[in-house]
Amino acid sequence: LEGFAIVFDGLDKALRIIRASDGKKDAAKKLMAEFPLDEIQTDAILELQLYRISKLEINDIRAELAAKKAEAAALEAILKSKTKMWKLITTELEQVANDFADNRRSELGSAEEIVEFDPAAYIVKENTNVVVTKEGWIKRVGQLSSVSKTRVREGDSVLTVCPGSTLDNVVFFAKDGIAYTLPIDQLPVSSGYGEPLAKRAKMSDGTSLIAALTTDGRFVPSLEEVGDEVGLTLLIATRSGQVMRLPFEPFRMPSTKAGRKFCRLAKTDQVAYVDLVRDAETMMMASKKARILHFRIDEVPILGGAGKGVRGLKLEAGDELLGVVQFSRPSDALRVKNDNDSVLSFGQTKYQVTSRGGRGVKTSSRTGFVELIQPDIQLVDWSELGGVGGE
Repeated sequence: LEGFAIVFDGLDKALRIIRASDGKKDAAKKLMAEFPLDEIQTDAILELQLYRISKLEINDIRAELAAKKAEAAALEAILKSKTKMWKLITTELEQVANDFADNRRSELGSAEEIVEFDPAAYIVKENTNVVVTKEGWIKRVGQLSSVSKTRVREGDSVLTVCPGSTLDNVVFFAKDGIAYTLPIDQLPVSSGYGEPLAKRAKMSDGTSLIAALTTDGRFVPSLEEVGDEVGLTLLIATRSGQVMRLPFEPFRMPSTKAGRKFCRLAKTDQVAYVDLVRDAETMMMASKKARILHFRIDEVPILGGAGKGVRGLKLEAGDELLGVVQFSRPSDALRVKNDNDSVLSFGQTKYQVTSRGGRGVKTSSRTGFVELIQPDIQLVDWSELGGVGGE
């Protein structure tokens, strides 16, 4: 508008310049040289229909220019004053409220009414068995009538079978003190060998599994079902003879691929035993040099997290822990195979309870123990148990 006002007083000159120019670009350059115009004003003049700059129209242009200058001054005054700015905002909001004061068409719900996504709702509930081998291979099978009938790789054998529903998890305990909790529904279904756990977890090179436990409440009662502050505990022993207990509850939820540390080991030490403490009151430890020690489980402290534990069996140089057995019935015994391939049994009557931390009893000066004989793996009869995931 300012440009139009400037050109009006020299309209004849402007027309002569335009007519004598070689195109729009040349005309713009010559107009800016003759009149105090900027590039935007010049472009507007060149695009304008000439009748708009007539005497009748110029009055409207000047009036519009004055109005816009006044509006610009008013806006600048508002922007410079917070009081005026908020007053304008209030006025405009009140106007909106008056213009759109009809009833709300959508309802506002409370936070309790928001439905959250539950991945478990999309998992098919079914009972299953997770087969775990000593070399760390895992697979999921529905029905399993016999451990000997499941396929494993040559040289490998079944470590344990964890029953559970597809809504539960399995906790895998490695000898390096790391535990990995994986959802059962994510484990491979296979009638073959399955796949290595290392494919789904970041396991250290050379480490292997020592135990695996289900989180299914039908087999491992929850903290609420046990009815105390700790719940079921894990009994852990290392090759150097250290022992400790940990609450099982923190291991129920799925872990990251890196797992959870459950035992802090010395550089050359490894975990030799992990299992839940259920009804047992005493335990027996056996070393490779044929020493055994029988003491109460409640002498083993419950730690709040991964630790080094306390001494369970004092071992001489060159000796290491072979294994542990928990005693819950009078008939329970520790059974081992010695260097002569003979099977020996050590019961609770002959080897009575002593204190934790001792050297134990030397059972033989000529032969050592080479293997702790594990009880047969007990399989669940799903037809008798019924229900899925505690239903």
